[in-house]
Amino acid sequence: MAFRLTLPKLSQSSSRAFNGLKPFKTDLNAIESNPLLELQKSCIQRGIADVEGYRLNGAPWAFTLGEVDATTSRPSVRTIGFQRVSEAGLDWLTRRKSSLVDEAVAICYTAGVYPPPAGESCEQWRAEGQLAEIPIVEALKTAPRGSLAQILAVGRISEGRDERLAMYDRERFLMESAKAKEQLQSADVEIRELEASVRFVRLMPDRMELLVSGNIWERFEWTRNHDNASWSAKQQLLPY
Repeated sequence: MAFRLTLPKLSQSSSRAFNGLKPFKTDLNAIESNPLLELQKSCIQRGIADVEGYRLNGAPWAFTLGEVDATTSRPSVRTIGFQRVSEAGLDWLTRRKSSLVDEAVAICYTAGVYPPPAGESCEQWRAEGQLAEIPIVEALKTAPRGSLAQILAVGRISEGRDERLAMYDRERFLMESAKAKEQLQSADVEIRELEASVRFVRLMPDRMELLVSGNIWERFEWTRNHDNASWSAKQQLLPY
């Protein structure tokens, strides 16, 4: 029996559209004891995420991901978009590949521009830890349908092969993407196909850093035990 996809209803907060970046200045005297909540607060106040930490529709929210391919043991760096930041961790989705498992990764995320305008802050966040896969239906709350459709189209054309294939027939890919997007909009996709093509993961960091612009670079670090029970008190580090 094939189980069809049921699209979740968006809450009022997570369905709001992105209305442009808002000015933000880090309050060094009010930094949260939990770095994930501090990052979430920054993203909410910058107008990127809703009050639950979900990406607003159309918000520019990309970070750099560093990981190691289990097949080649070579490092890999790419840019990916956040779907949510919460106390539980950092969520995103990618195309599924058999060579990628629940591995240790590192990310780097920059919020704001440098030098920042007067009265604003530029932040750089780093996080390191272990990935865990989470239910794909959670990704449907925020994932752009166009991106999901393209991932599905690639899965259908590549027929399970991991490598990035040459595009010999662009028109076919456009048609497959349009078909997949229409199927997503009408919830006419089998869950097993979505799970076979898309990987939705959560980074549960065991170390995070925040670097804040100012008269000097202000750098803070948090660590936590392997049981992920609690974060250490933030420690200020030398900037370099």
